[in-house]
Amino acid sequence: MPAWASRSERRRYLALLALVLCPSPAAAAEPDFLPDIAPLSDFPDPGRATRREGVFLLPQTPRLLTPGMTKRQVYALLGVPHFHEGLIGERRWNYILDFYTGSGTEYRICRLQLHWDRRMRLEKMAWSDKACRDMVYAPPQPLASDPQRPVTVRKLPTLTVYFDFDKADVREDAHRELTAFLQGSERSIQKLSVTGFTDSAGPDAYNDRLSLMRADAVARDLVAMGVPLSNLQVSGAGERTPAHRSEGGAADPLNRRVLVRMMSNDE
Repeated sequence: MPAWASRSERRRYLALLALVLCPSPAAAAEPDFLPDIAPLSDFPDPGRATRREGVFLLPQTPRLLTPGMTKRQVYALLGVPHFHEGLIGERRWNYILDFYTGSGTEYRICRLQLHWDRRMRLEKMAWSDKACRDMVYAPPQPLASDPQRPVTVRKLPTLTVYFDFDKADVREDAHRELTAFLQGSERSIQKLSVTGFTDSAGPDAYNDRLSLMRADAVARDLVAMGVPLSNLQVSGAGERTPAHRSEGGAADPLNRRVLVRMMSNDE
């Protein structure tokens, strides 16, 4: 905790942290405050971030944020914002946050935006997509289905588009594939998950950024084809979930990709 925090602020922070890290089942299922989901265009270009690799947090940490907090209280939880947004006068802060998914070393890159009122109190928050928000404000788990009754799972359409080495531009062949994918998909399924990946060449932080840039490029292409921004969930996974593992760890072009997946209406 920063040295400038007062004794009362320290006590408030530690009490809130203990409450969130050890929640009761009811509290976990029914948060008092649920932030908005903002369109991708509301967030700044990740290439302009001062810390492009983001910061790893426990999902419970952003759950502590509530309207009315001061900038110092938010700073104690999340640190400085990841773009050129200072402590004084700025009415909007943007963060790049990384959350482990629970599947090995796989993690999701999320973007969080905070808005301040005229008194510089936290007024509202917005996440980059629903999946990121759900990692923090986890909904109650569904009841287990009857093991005696078979469950039919409908496989939803997916498309993988590939990228050139160290590039985030959508190729012409990928553009045609995206067009055909939308034309042949079920119109009743309107939401799309767009996840970027890279090969193993280059440092992890660079690949995390590149994977998100590739996902953003595909998202912009889909928006140009008529898909609303609000129907897209965009994230980057770096090199940590390869589609193909090469011998000797060589960089594989099959891993330079973006996965586009149709989502059911209840996701």
